[in-house]
Amino acid sequence: MDSNDLQRLAGHVEKYGLRVTVDDSVMRLNATNPLNSRLTEEILAKGDQYVTGFDYAVGEHGGQQACAERIARMLAVGTPATAAPTGSANRPPAEARR
Repeated sequence: MDSNDLQRLAGHVEKYGLRVTVDDSVMRLNATNPLNSRLTEEILAKGDQYVTGFDYAVGEHGGQQACAERIARMLAVGTPATAAPTGSANRPPAEARR
């Protein structure tokens, strides 16, 4: 894994609205919830794994999108998979509206 992979992960994490800083020299990414700066996570690239500062594995090389979603969930950011459906999915059936 190299700094390009870390930058790719950073790009995916930013799509969730998190603030991201990358330190290529130590292969570290810091992600912070902009609504609460106490919600922050350090992500390190170790071998072919991405791990938190507490050594919790959150993803692997090549799986940056899934890793970014896990990071977003850890930092209490809604993801497409957890967002409330919009449109007709939220409306009751026609007969229930009568």
